[in-house]
Amino acid sequence: MSKTLTELFHDHSHFMITAHRGASFEFPENTLLSMEKAVEAGADMIEFDLRGTSDDIPILLHDETIDRTSNGKGRPEDYTLSELKKFNFSCYLQGMRRTAPICEKMPIPTFEEVLASFRGKAAMNIQVYAKTEKVLREICRLFKEYDMYDHGYFTIYPENIGAVRSIDKNIELCTTRGWETRSDPSNIRLCKESDNCRFIQPIKKFSTKETYSLIRDLGLRSNVFFSDEPEEISLLKEMGAEGLLTNKAHLMCNARNLMK
Repeated sequence: MSKTLTELFHDHSHFMITAHRGASFEFPENTLLSMEKAVEAGADMIEFDLRGTSDDIPILLHDETIDRTSNGKGRPEDYTLSELKKFNFSCYLQGMRRTAPICEKMPIPTFEEVLASFRGKAAMNIQVYAKTEKVLREICRLFKEYDMYDHGYFTIYPENIGAVRSIDKNIELCTTRGWETRSDPSNIRLCKESDNCRFIQPIKKFSTKETYSLIRDLGLRSNVFFSDEPEEISLLKEMGAEGLLTNKAHLMCNARNLMK
């Protein structure tokens, strides 16, 4: 059984590893295989992105289109789930778009499939890109049905806080805004003020010791975006960070465990 968000939040001796889109360097991102391998590696959290189909089913996809990661083209909102399931989502790996899928079969997973497979095996950092109220409501409904309240949180843009709160005020939120400005004190305070927020994602390149000090002072826990370099774990810890997102779950979990 994985640690709950409360347990991760209070265990300051433990440096958290979050698998960005699963174990996404070695395996196709945002797939059940990628999530499974991240859990096997020992990641505390799995991070993934949610969008919707034309029949309002939440599915895992980062981009606005399926072009980069699959052998199909177009927006997910233009396809039903059954139509999307026909494509192969193993066309991108290790920073390269492949000319053909690397796996014989790799269907796009639904949010419910991830919940059914990994709830209780890892906490979840759920990046929500829902474009319609119907899809957002379905995401919130599934979150509640699987009792994810101390096992996962939504990462959303500040302008979407109200929409989530109107559906379910108890879902924990991590708000993100911009890239170079995400680690600014004003944006860190905004995350604290958004209610039910314990975890925050400062950008490594734009964060300092003062950034992590402010995060601690506000009662938040930093989960840095991102690092794939084992030697950076000790450097980030010295600066005051308490976790990171990574594409290389196996490498970074092993490095963290060796440090212990």
